[in-house]
Amino acid sequence: MFARRGMRFLLAFALTGPLTACVALVLVACATDPEDAPREASAEASVPDAGADAAPPRPDGGPSGGACAPVKGACDLVLQDCPTTAAGQAQECVVTASGAGFAASCTPVQASQQLPIGRACCSNAAENPCLPGLTCVGRPCEDGGAPTGRCSPACCEGDDLACRRSEPEGITGKCDLVLVGGDDSTELHRVCSYRERCAPFGQEPCRPGQMCLVEDELGTASCLSSFDKTLGQACTFTNECQDGLYCLQLQGADAGTCRVMCLTPGATHPFDASVEDGGPSRGGCPVGSTCNVGPFEGLPAWLSFCRLDGG
Repeated sequence: MFARRGMRFLLAFALTGPLTACVALVLVACATDPEDAPREASAEASVPDAGADAAPPRPDGGPSGGACAPVKGACDLVLQDCPTTAAGQAQECVVTASGAGFAASCTPVQASQQLPIGRACCSNAAENPCLPGLTCVGRPCEDGGAPTGRCSPACCEGDDLACRRSEPEGITGKCDLVLVGGDDSTELHRVCSYRERCAPFGQEPCRPGQMCLVEDELGTASCLSSFDKTLGQACTFTNECQDGLYCLQLQGADAGTCRVMCLTPGATHPFDASVEDGGPSRGGCPVGSTCNVGPFEGLPAWLSFCRLDGG
């Protein structure tokens, strides 16, 4: 079995500005044994300038963050310290391709950049829709579909104050994502997430294209973009699986597998009684399967997983 101690949120990204070669994905590493469990992190953006949407000052009066992003260059991605050009053009600090790697560079602010911190956005828009210092983080929008990303600032680990709250919902942001390069191995910088709360088993569902991820032993759950892998498919990241499934890697297994989440038989739970007689992904298991994998350390006692053929 495994003891779930942490997650790693990775984003192979496509910026709507200088970088356009990568595909936008928000991924969460599959839970594994404690020896292999990575520490919590997560996914993407830049930071607001010193306007109305800038991060609040630190209690000591000093600047917010800075000097923490692995990607270095002519500017600081968190501090957003690019100067105005001689012609009076405002600039922002962004990640750009530099040879075989990445660098932080100052680029002119575009007229398209209008959306405030935490606002829903589309990461595959032709131009960055977010205010200077913010980047649209999330799964690409589908034609005619609702925005699936959020305008997010770069941040330093532990500095949730820089994330502020989303507009207009007021979701408190957390600096818990890591932006990585297109090969999923080059860490660029941390960014904020604005995850809406949910409840599993369809009790409080997420938006289409998202899955409800149970995060801790208290049963805290939030919505993440899903990449729709189905029951029994191999997986590496938690949100590769469709809603109602979970990427579970058992001890001794080479990879994770998408399994159905289910209500531990006889367990005390916080849900409506209907989940006790629910079907697959609604508290129960598919026909012929039993809910007897788990529960696990780091997850609530009421959460187990349906057994697959052979284990």
